[in-house]
Amino acid sequence: MAQAGHSANKIQFQLDRINFFTDGVFAIAITLLVIEFKVPVIEHATDAALWHSLKEMVWKLLGFIISFCIVGYYWSVHHRIFGYVEKYTSRLLWLNLAFLFSVVLLPFTSGLLGEYASESELHLPYAVYVINICLTAFMNALLWFYLSNHNLDLLTHKISKDRILLGFYFTLVVPVIFLISLGLVFVNPTIGRLVPLFIPLVLKYGLNGLSARATVNEQLPKETT
Repeated sequence: MAQAGHSANKIQFQLDRINFFTDGVFAIAITLLVIEFKVPVIEHATDAALWHSLKEMVWKLLGFIISFCIVGYYWSVHHRIFGYVEKYTSRLLWLNLAFLFSVVLLPFTSGLLGEYASESELHLPYAVYVINICLTAFMNALLWFYLSNHNLDLLTHKISKDRILLGFYFTLVVPVIFLISLGLVFVNPTIGRLVPLFIPLVLKYGLNGLSARATVNEQLPKETT
């Protein structure tokens, strides 16, 4: 379907609609993550019994924290990407919807993982969760490469190759670490599920050189008339 021929003063309004809709989907997805938590109901409760029930929820809590951070991370990435956008196409709308599809799946796959978190011999829930993470990362990378295509001229200014690669590497870090953790889960479930906790350190310190180079080589935005 061809893009509607909106006037220039309407384009920003349409971009705002895309961003508002995206923010709403992220807000719902990140809220749904916590629904898996139920307050323990114990007949003739004691502190010891309640403490035991809470300990049983540790892995579910860890899964919630990781999923919350992942959804928040991809929201921040989307926020940064669309900070460059000044035009849009119908294809961009569909790519954005496909990306959001992968995001709204996360509450389900996270819930599946949390439900069977204490069953360390089960690997399928974690595998499904990791596949969802990889799908989200893939759609994010596809969205970024589409927008950064110089021939489309959708951005406020031409993005340097280093900046494009930096966006790709930042997207790649998350699924790669989760795939490593999935492999380790088959050897040691406890260690494997803790591996994603290193993602913030890799994002913070692992790409400093490329990030600095991308900043230096970035071109200034186009002048507005």
